[in-house]
Amino acid sequence: MPPLFPLVTTVLLGGLLAWMWLTDNVMRSAAVVLVPVLWLLLNGLWWALHQKGQRLKRLAVFLLGAVLVVLFFRFAVRYEGSADGSAWPQLAFRWQKKDAPELPMLGEVKAEPSLADVAPAGVRDMPRFLGAKGDGVLPAAEFETDWAAKPPREVWRIQIGPGWAGFAVAGHRAITQEQRGELECVTCYDIRDGKLLWSHTDKAHFNELMGGEGPRAVPTVDSVAGVVFTMGAMGHLNCLDLATGTKKWQREVLKDGGASRNLEWGKSSSPLLTASHVICSAGDDGASLIAYDRQSGEIAWKAGNDGGSYASPVLLTLAGKEQIVTVNRGSVSGHEVGSGEVLWSFEWPGMFPKVAQPLVVGTNQLLITSSYGLKSHLLEITGSKTPSVIWAESNPRTKFSSASVFGDHAYAIDEGTLCCVNLKTGERTWREGRYGFGQQIRVGDDLLLIQTEKGPVVLVKPSPEKLIEIARLDALKSKTWNPPTLAGRWLLLRNDREAVCYELAGK
Repeated sequence: MPPLFPLVTTVLLGGLLAWMWLTDNVMRSAAVVLVPVLWLLLNGLWWALHQKGQRLKRLAVFLLGAVLVVLFFRFAVRYEGSADGSAWPQLAFRWQKKDAPELPMLGEVKAEPSLADVAPAGVRDMPRFLGAKGDGVLPAAEFETDWAAKPPREVWRIQIGPGWAGFAVAGHRAITQEQRGELECVTCYDIRDGKLLWSHTDKAHFNELMGGEGPRAVPTVDSVAGVVFTMGAMGHLNCLDLATGTKKWQREVLKDGGASRNLEWGKSSSPLLTASHVICSAGDDGASLIAYDRQSGEIAWKAGNDGGSYASPVLLTLAGKEQIVTVNRGSVSGHEVGSGEVLWSFEWPGMFPKVAQPLVVGTNQLLITSSYGLKSHLLEITGSKTPSVIWAESNPRTKFSSASVFGDHAYAIDEGTLCCVNLKTGERTWREGRYGFGQQIRVGDDLLLIQTEKGPVVLVKPSPEKLIEIARLDALKSKTWNPPTLAGRWLLLRNDREAVCYELAGK
């Protein structure tokens, strides 16, 4: 008889794999690994058991082969985390040297207080994650966008410790977070030459299987008060002197929020500053938000009981009212700025991480996006306790990044490919440009700056009709999940091994 079983398993599993690949399913990388293994196991057992008289002999051969394969991967192969945002495994032989810079341990380095804060021409402060308002919208470009005719000037390039944080900029200071051995470090570099000005260290080492080690959150700076607030991956909230790096106070956010556990991929949300408070997203359970007094670090209030997420709390004005909007573990909520009182809440359950920032559309609409099979929504905030849903669609699937709104359309990296979505209907108008699981920021009303996952930076002109890429810069050469920082005409980029600073030609 013909070998029907191998034929059937090949057709079924091959069809499943092809469907997941062609539809860009969020689990396609896992399927590429697991489906062939399942095919080999099923057909290996069929080969061992289908012929009478040889079953024991063949089963022994099959089991021996399986054990040898397991032993090979156990003792000869090293798993080095995800190769990209699709969770494709990165493997190496155990005898191979790890492809990462060997950096010295970094202890506490304190700068001398100085009133001189002379920033180079063209530098603008970038005080927090995704711009001054935290919405990913930057002022109109002050630089030339024809990078072929007027290429950016590389000012400096340095090796840096692991971590997925970006830079905050205040004057000539560029502040980020990185891991050095068992120390989680807040580091301040001189934007003029890349030299270390100061560092603050905490004995903390966050490491997880897929994303690797190091802190994730961009620092938040208050230049007027002369302080910088940082959130470590283990929940250390630091208030540091901006000029010297000296610690003013520190809190343990997970403990203060009553969380029984950290987020699986570590604390990644940046602190939000209001007039009196520092607002932080909390742990995987317990309180959703915690407000600390900016001067003393004492807890001012706690709000919500749905835990936190990987998104950062942000101040938004919806339906004429300024409020704190936060994405929680299984919901999105709006809060009074001074007291944290819950103004409204929208249930948005899902077991996978929510990373993207909520975005205002018009005056009273809110765009929330995610991935992992969880639908994106356009909500209408009207003043009632429960927002109404304008649409709920699978587009865009932002996963690690946030969308950018230009008029009636949103542009987002959808499972690694840039797409355009009509905000009136939720329908996708186009999807092209394989930029990987990178990050993006909106520059003015006519430009999108994308940090691709593989390292290059591209400029895109937003158009509802098609992708229009107008410039490209080969800035970095390895996996980059860190958000870019555009401080006026100065562009700071980094990943888990190097950082680079460019000066863009002025208009």
